[in-house]
Amino acid sequence: MRTKKKDKNDRYKPFENLLRTRLAELTAHLDQLRKEIVIDDEVDDEATQAFRNNNREFLMTTMEREVRNVAEIEQALQRIAKNAYGICVTCETAIPDKRLNAIPWTRLCVDCAGGGINSINRRLTPRLGSPLLDSR
Repeated sequence: MRTKKKDKNDRYKPFENLLRTRLAELTAHLDQLRKEIVIDDEVDDEATQAFRNNNREFLMTTMEREVRNVAEIEQALQRIAKNAYGICVTCETAIPDKRLNAIPWTRLCVDCAGGGINSINRRLTPRLGSPLLDSR
């Protein structure tokens, strides 16, 4: 007889595999970026120096984004291990599989992330006393 916990683990196994694959890709890419950062700045040409500085800044920004992504993926894997994956941390509702397929490391459902139809309706609905209702 299968338990509920086992069924849940099986359900999220494809997401776990996806997360582990993405984690390996990001880790390899971060290693490559670390090697590309040139520390030796002994050039006489200002244009070359500007190019190197710009390139280094771009690499650092990319690395920062990818390090954050690695942390988010690691947290998602921890949530899978704790059977807390696929549940919105804000409203505690199930996150739809379509959203998990798009962003497998997400912690928020669409509405809590600010992209749901309900949040759009809330933003567009005029409140009492608002200039939209007072058309005198």
